[in-house]
Amino acid sequence: MNGAEETASAARRGATLDGRDIEARAAEVRGALRSPLAPARIASALAAALDAWRERDFAPRRRAIAAIAQARGWSEALLDESFDALLAPFDAESIRDFARTAPAANELVGVVMPGNVPGAGMHEVVAALLCGRGLILKTASAEPLAFAAFAETLREADAAVGERIAVMNWSRENHAASAALGRACDWIAAFGDDFTLADLSRIISAVKTSRTLAGFGARYSGVVVAGPDWTTGGDELAGAIARDVVLFEQQGCLSPHQVMIEANDAAAARDFARRLAAALERQAARTPPPSRLDLEAAAAVRRMRESARWRMLGGDAGVELFEGGGWGEPHRWTVVLDDRAEFTPSPGFRALTVARYANDNELHDRLSRFSGRFEAFALAAPPARWNGPHYILKRLGATYICKPGAMQSPPLDWRHGGGVFLERLRTSP
Repeated sequence: MNGAEETASAARRGATLDGRDIEARAAEVRGALRSPLAPARIASALAAALDAWRERDFAPRRRAIAAIAQARGWSEALLDESFDALLAPFDAESIRDFARTAPAANELVGVVMPGNVPGAGMHEVVAALLCGRGLILKTASAEPLAFAAFAETLREADAAVGERIAVMNWSRENHAASAALGRACDWIAAFGDDFTLADLSRIISAVKTSRTLAGFGARYSGVVVAGPDWTTGGDELAGAIARDVVLFEQQGCLSPHQVMIEANDAAAARDFARRLAAALERQAARTPPPSRLDLEAAAAVRRMRESARWRMLGGDAGVELFEGGGWGEPHRWTVVLDDRAEFTPSPGFRALTVARYANDNELHDRLSRFSGRFEAFALAAPPARWNGPHYILKRLGATYICKPGAMQSPPLDWRHGGGVFLERLRTSP
């Protein structure tokens, strides 16, 4: 069975689920929670499972990546680099350190997983298990494979720990199953856009008036390059940013949408945009772009390119378009230099905007429209210029600030979505 067939098969199985299936699995997980486990034992099992998944030749990882690549049209090389980045923070020492201070509670948590990024939500899964929770994961119809495979690895590492997690799949149209999740769990955490969260909240509140929903919602990330002279080592910096862009095909909340460059000289910003374009082309040679895009995604990338092209034809000297693959391959990569752009969400699939700013006040103003909706920023700055941009990014709500090239590898205690999930783990009875 190839990847597309596996995904379709999982969707068919999910269509047949009803509330009794979810409630039965919830009872099984609650039964497992009645047997206390030491945090160190949970940590040891998680460390063993995650260590196995960090190995590229681990058979379950290979099967999952092959299936995801087939279903999405993404390259296995790209998925391998992406999973390497995702799993990097979960070393045994970090897991043990988190477990030592994790407050335990005998709760069952339902987690509605995202479908945009395979493996996204691993931070929440690991943190919840280390805090003694049981989990029911509702995987997305678009990505039903990775967590089911990981849960099986965890059961093989330690059956008692593995019994604390159930992975299930049903479509968002199966309201009976979603309502049962609300009834069966003590609280729900959900990934997804604002519309998805509102719809899920309505379904759950109809069956459980005391429900709580910890939602992540739409979040955005970017890059700031500050300092009077960043041209030295510019190719290396551009390469690190390009890596952040291409991992998971720029579909997650940690993927950068825009690069803000501190520069008074328009020519300098143009030079860096060219460096980024060259770096994205080098990256494409190593981790090929998708073999196909759906119509909506392809149209969004095309609109970004054509908007820039028409502005250039109209005489806007502050706009320049760099495109890989040309008209027939809109998903290879796209860089739009838009000199005065405020923060602009990208359509993804290796497309980003580059804009310049003159000082910290202007940086704040150009980003402020998305205050409270930022997730991560890569910050490249010499020590003398670090504090100002760092303060602004934290003030605007960025939860993770790192060096370029590390955006997809936040630490285990990352306050994803503003920390709502971690706070709930630490304050639940």
